[in-house]
Amino acid sequence: MMVPVSASVARRALFGGVVGTTSSVLPAFMTGAIAVQLADDLSLGASQLGLVIGGFFASAALGSVLLGRLAERLGPGAAMRIGLTTSMLTGLAMSQAGSALHLGLALLVAGTSNALTQPAANLLLVRHVPDGRLGLAMALKQAGMPIASLLGGVAVPVLALTVGWRWAYVAAALVAGAAMAAVPAAAGSTRAARSTSSVPRPRPDLPRSLLVGYAVVGLLGAAAAGATVSFLVSAGEQSGLSPSEAGLLLTGGSAVGITSRILHGRWADGPRLLPIRRVALLLGVGGLATIVLALDTPMAYVVAVLPVFAFGWAWPGLFNLSVVRNNPSAAAASTGVTQTGVYIGAGAGPVLGGLVVDTAGYPALWWASGLSLLLAAGTALLLRRRLRARRAALLVGA
Repeated sequence: MMVPVSASVARRALFGGVVGTTSSVLPAFMTGAIAVQLADDLSLGASQLGLVIGGFFASAALGSVLLGRLAERLGPGAAMRIGLTTSMLTGLAMSQAGSALHLGLALLVAGTSNALTQPAANLLLVRHVPDGRLGLAMALKQAGMPIASLLGGVAVPVLALTVGWRWAYVAAALVAGAAMAAVPAAAGSTRAARSTSSVPRPRPDLPRSLLVGYAVVGLLGAAAAGATVSFLVSAGEQSGLSPSEAGLLLTGGSAVGITSRILHGRWADGPRLLPIRRVALLLGVGGLATIVLALDTPMAYVVAVLPVFAFGWAWPGLFNLSVVRNNPSAAAASTGVTQTGVYIGAGAGPVLGGLVVDTAGYPALWWASGLSLLLAAGTALLLRRRLRARRAALLVGA
């Protein structure tokens, strides 16, 4: 519930929410971006890279429900400060990693920090940003993952190849500190005036089978996205690009992904559209573009990476919008079910991707990721058909 706040507090809440979200996922994307340098110093192979990044998302998935409730109980300010402090400490710990095990354990802790910071950032925006700008604010927050990917790409030529990969993790810790400083002091004391003790627990409007359908779409889409950002830089280098060029490839793609997510979020505040149909379109085009990467040539990476990010990474905001619009009675409960698929996909994508790379090479990875996106698009279209049939049946019954 939004409460009256000053414009300066709203701006700080927006900045803290966006940068806090970015910093909470930055350790995972930074690790994928500097994988080549980590492989040299820590003997981190593709399978191990997938395991440590997958561990980050697995710990986030396991802790999301419990830590989401904790964020609600503590309030957005206190929860974000705890989460961001943990992000700072884990960033510094990763900068001192002496083995793949050390790095993997730190990423497990960083995943729990993400699970606390994400819902706290949502609360921060809902309670401090005016309703008329909340759609755009949520879109900016949703761009946190591609922003983290962009920063990971920038870190390759700026830090990893100059002063060393350890300083890239120090920079990630500093981003968390900047976000913590931006959280409004009033955030911890601003609470929605509501009581849940006498109110029945809301239930999703859609049957569980349709919510599971959404979760399958999220799983397939997130698995492909996770594998892409984890291995794009190392794949680009193996194709013949220089380390700096491969890092800039990830940077450019992430910038396109950020712009695309924000534009779709802004359009969502305009005339009503059919989000699930747009989700299917974005996933389908993104899948075809990902398959082009299987050509495994420098030109293929330069040409295809932009549509891969512009389409294959633009769907999450519209995905959540579709879930909420179809479950007005219990938006939180319904997205809790559907986000389970997203977390599982984000965790499984890097792990399975690493196994595919080790056994069959990067072209096989891009075929698998592209087909995953196409399968997600087909599932979204089937889901749209079932939603329309259900809506028609309800109208007839009325």
